[in-house]
Amino acid sequence: MPITPRRMEFLQKIVSLFHQTGLPVHYAEVAQALGVSKWTAYDILKELEKQDYLHSEYVLNRFEKTPGRSVVAFRPTEKALKLLSQAGEHLPEWPAVRERLLNLFDNIKNLNPRKIKEELLEEMSQVELPVVFAAYTIALLIAHIHEINLHGAPTLPQLLQFAPKPELVLSLFAGSVVGTMVKNVKDSLNNKIFSCIHRFLEYISECSAPERKLLAGFLNEALRRSM
Repeated sequence: MPITPRRMEFLQKIVSLFHQTGLPVHYAEVAQALGVSKWTAYDILKELEKQDYLHSEYVLNRFEKTPGRSVVAFRPTEKALKLLSQAGEHLPEWPAVRERLLNLFDNIKNLNPRKIKEELLEEMSQVELPVVFAAYTIALLIAHIHEINLHGAPTLPQLLQFAPKPELVLSLFAGSVVGTMVKNVKDSLNNKIFSCIHRFLEYISECSAPERKLLAGFLNEALRRSM
């Protein structure tokens, strides 16, 4: 069974937390990092365990107020580490790009969306790596959503969860934004964005499965932070 973009987001986060300490990660830590309830985090991590991406174990409590009690924590399996290694291999600049764009999403409601679009387009003219270009395109489209104050935008993450494959998640997202732009095709900025979307969709159809999962996970987190 393929890993869904939602589960990929949780897997990426728990692997990141695991690498910081080298210790098993309690589901409450993942919940806090992703802004969800600890029960939601627990359920998704257990599903990842069923897919052999995580291994659960009992460890002495270092997460809650009650000392000495054992609690359930998770560590990534070799299967998980291999998957994320494949998704990010040959992408030494990816962590910095991801962090830069996610920081943008955290503050996007306080910024000028049109100015953000212009700045992103300028930066994209220097981008050669397809995965990085695709991530910039996602950021560009999210900025556009904020500029037009798209009605129903907060429901986009829920809508995208119905797409069964990462490539469909990415294509559906791009298509949803294109539908808001057709009335202003003569706008010079929109024309540039159309060109980016065309290149983005071409790349999605040609990239590897790990790269699609990487980008779908990035999109999911970007929407969560920006909406």
